[in-house]
Amino acid sequence: MSRYIFTLALIFIASFPAFADNYCHDREAAEQWKSLVEKEPNDLALQRLHSLRLGICLKIEQGNLTLEQGITIFELERLKLIQKLAKEELEKEKKFIQ
Repeated sequence: MSRYIFTLALIFIASFPAFADNYCHDREAAEQWKSLVEKEPNDLALQRLHSLRLGICLKIEQGNLTLEQGITIFELERLKLIQKLAKEELEKEKKFIQ
């Protein structure tokens, strides 16, 4: 499986849908993220989302962001990353076909 497909799968698995219930305090989710970034330490897309998650959670805890703002920020960035990776994979496939 290509790195991009793997990363896309991880991004879908590690999204923030449960964040509305304060995903920042979800120990299972934190362990899932920890496991993912340990398994893929060189996957910058995954590392980027994990870093964003940590920063958003910190800002929510400090009262600098609302939960809803955190969800919006994370989801927008996650979707941008998915689009970027899908575009890169498509370009790679086009080169392979030619």
